[in-house]
Amino acid sequence: MESPTEETSDRSATFKRGFYLHTSWEYAYPFAVRSWAGDDFKRFFTLLQLLDFNLVMFWPLTEAMPAPLSAPDCRELNAMRELVDEAHACGLDFWLTFCPNTTSRPEISRLPFKSRHLYPFRVEVRLDDPAAKAKYLAHRATILRVLNNADAYVTIDGDPGGYPDAIPRQFAEVLEADRAVLDRWGTHPPKQQVVPWVWEGWGADWGKHGVWGQPIEPLARPQLEELKTLPEPWTLLPGRHIREGRGNGRTIFELTEQAGLIEQSVMLCYEVIEYEPTPPAVVLQLDDIRRVLRQEASLIAKSRGVMGNAQQPLLALPNLFFFARATNDPAYLDRSDEAVLRDLAQFLGGDATLLLPAWQCLRLGLEALPVDLPERLEQSHLTTAAAQLLPGGVESYLRILASFVRTRITVLQTCTGSTSGEKSAQGLSQATIALVAWWRIHRYVFSGEKGTEFLWEFTHPDLLVSLQAWVRQMPSPR
Repeated sequence: MESPTEETSDRSATFKRGFYLHTSWEYAYPFAVRSWAGDDFKRFFTLLQLLDFNLVMFWPLTEAMPAPLSAPDCRELNAMRELVDEAHACGLDFWLTFCPNTTSRPEISRLPFKSRHLYPFRVEVRLDDPAAKAKYLAHRATILRVLNNADAYVTIDGDPGGYPDAIPRQFAEVLEADRAVLDRWGTHPPKQQVVPWVWEGWGADWGKHGVWGQPIEPLARPQLEELKTLPEPWTLLPGRHIREGRGNGRTIFELTEQAGLIEQSVMLCYEVIEYEPTPPAVVLQLDDIRRVLRQEASLIAKSRGVMGNAQQPLLALPNLFFFARATNDPAYLDRSDEAVLRDLAQFLGGDATLLLPAWQCLRLGLEALPVDLPERLEQSHLTTAAAQLLPGGVESYLRILASFVRTRITVLQTCTGSTSGEKSAQGLSQATIALVAWWRIHRYVFSGEKGTEFLWEFTHPDLLVSLQAWVRQMPSPR
């Protein structure tokens, strides 16, 4: 019988600390994962390894590749396959993510793959239609035969995907079909897993009940029981939102525990690193990370691992760093925000007197944000090997950070001015120009369904809140 020390050591060697990247939302380079080139991924995978992650999960958006696969789409799949090898070379396991029954209309293929917006072209296949199901699973198998070198194949139970009143057996059949493809075509079938991602409960009807408006328990309970019949090897990926009252709260974690499946699970703490969806901004969520990791500590301790995510990890870097350190050493949760950010500045080899106010600028007033801070950031340096791994490069990161701080300072300067007369109009104009200039740098357009030009909803609420309060003080027109 192994000693407790040996058991702990063995578990530490297999425990997964993962980070999830997805390519759905559209931004400019280097914000958007979909805009990264091979070298960006290679550098970021190395950065994750330096942060003691051992797993990366990736949604390649193959749902935007309709049947039959075009020659350009086949080339994209082969490039995705190379990403798996790059992750392995960096010491990371690589999990690929898919929707359970989602594909797209053929006309989407007219666009280059990285310019495609899935949602306007999305098709949800009814798995209770034998002919539609067979055609869909055959197309899915064709994709998996190319992407046959990953360590696991994750299938979310909805958002996107699913359909009203779908039964758990149908979801399990998709996973079983993947298992059969891996057993025949996988590069290492005995170790390649299928991973059901339990998120909204299979069979949700958002059209009738609204987004997250339907009780989850009646859907997820039978789903979890059905998943127990899956052939090995498999791991469960239960997901929770950042807080109770948001999305599924922590309901799926509770149901997973009641089903006796925590020991078979990697626990996905969605949004604790970055709230989603959201326009780019440096928003510190260290308290959210503390709260969620402490709340789920007993479950994580029994599980196979823990995972976080971010839409665009560049501006979420402080949260990503803290999540990495805290999941590696729970005692790190007790470090103050100031200490964490100083640790990050040291990790990057940067000047803490510049980086800390930049990362904290949404929390600070003008008195703590020197007017020349953006220029000093642009002239500064990040000197460590870790800093060189940032997608887009060090100089790009510092310019982006400086631009964000400049926008924040301009908005705050406006809000200290008069709310009446010509000067108020000038101030409002300057703030608007600054906010649009920041948008022109990141170019966030959500899923692209509303176009790719500026809309106010593409500006982060925390950048707008001070300006909105100031505008509300303006006298009403007579």
